[in-house]
Amino acid sequence: MPTYIIDGKKLAAERERLLKIEVEKITKKIGRRPKLAAVELADDEGSRLYLKLKREAAERIGIEFEVLKRSDLAVPQGRTLIDADGIFVQHPHGYDKQKWQKLVDQIPPEKDVDCLTSENLRLIKEGNPKFLPATVKSVLYCLERSHLDFFQGETLIDFLENKKVVILGRSPMVGLPLYWWFKSLGIEPILLHSQSTINNQQLAIGNADILISSVGKPGIITGNMVKKGAVVIDCGSPFGDVAFDEVALKVSAITPVPGGVGPLTVVSLMENVVKSAKDIYAKKSR
Repeated sequence: MPTYIIDGKKLAAERERLLKIEVEKITKKIGRRPKLAAVELADDEGSRLYLKLKREAAERIGIEFEVLKRSDLAVPQGRTLIDADGIFVQHPHGYDKQKWQKLVDQIPPEKDVDCLTSENLRLIKEGNPKFLPATVKSVLYCLERSHLDFFQGETLIDFLENKKVVILGRSPMVGLPLYWWFKSLGIEPILLHSQSTINNQQLAIGNADILISSVGKPGIITGNMVKKGAVVIDCGSPFGDVAFDEVALKVSAITPVPGGVGPLTVVSLMENVVKSAKDIYAKKSR
């Protein structure tokens, strides 16, 4: 049976169509469009590209999008952020982890649509999140689609429970919250990171039925490392962690980079903005 390529662009377009209908409904109900505010820390090529993709998606869906430039540690305060339904900080490459957490923790948790504040990460760990991080949602969408289109016959949870799930990378944006969320669903994934021994990493990766990689090291996962018939989700960006051509020959389903997790991450962020707009309106209407 040929390898199933999980088409993130196609899935994102489907979800955008549905979300656009939701935006039209909520806009009529609250008398304005949902609003997303982005804080840009660095004027680097990667940040510009990702902000451009998010702006274009917001415009297609009908969400107002505004970028605020900021080069120091304070999230700018003012009318824009007060009026926004969602706020996120565009993460520049190589930004100091401690400074990053200090910065994002200034975002009100109820508007933290990227789910990166310490409060929202705590809620994920407890299994009661306000939002799921956009990349975590996109991974779940990819697994759901591969399950529905390729495997069939089980619920997604049953499918996952019967599999060895391995997550490579423990960043607070992907690996760690994904690990916590799986555990809240009763799934026991293996979380590998830079402190894991090489032998443990190789053994776990080689036995994984589902492998999710988010370490940001191009081509680190090669064909000889993965189990035949595994499902591989590549969250590497801007280049894939997976050596796609050789791994695709061996696995049952895989996401490409680009065109896999990335497009779904953008639309997942927009879904969180719409959810926040609904929650804010409901709270004001009480």
